[in-house]
Amino acid sequence: MNISKKILFVIFSLLLFTNPIIAEDKKDLIDEELPAINPFLGGGSAGGSSGDGLGRDGVSQSNSVSLKNMKLNGVVIGESKRFAIFSFPDGRTVRYEEDTIISNDFMILDIFPDRIFIKMNEVEYSLDLKNNLVKAEG
Repeated sequence: MNISKKILFVIFSLLLFTNPIIAEDKKDLIDEELPAINPFLGGGSAGGSSGDGLGRDGVSQSNSVSLKNMKLNGVVIGESKRFAIFSFPDGRTVRYEEDTIISNDFMILDIFPDRIFIKMNEVEYSLDLKNNLVKAEG
């Protein structure tokens, strides 16, 4: 055998013997479980409402308001425009400017760095970045 065949044989045998070690390491990996609670549906508070007008099962409660399953993810503020970034439970994201009418009873009024003001069913609300919905005063 010439020298190149001997080098190839040594490399091949090293790869052959190290392969079972790598396979054993992969067997020891633990699969991470997904969270049991959908963060878009709330479920974190004791009263069963997450502040967005949705109950634990995602159905709109009768005496509260609904954000139509949207979650405020953040705001983008430029020199002349401001955007509110919302996400849906299926992962889609949308952005809305100030004074945007989303539906007949849902409108984005003002956008600030820490919260937005919205109008739903002729009532103004404040929605902060933690998705706490509070009725706006005055």
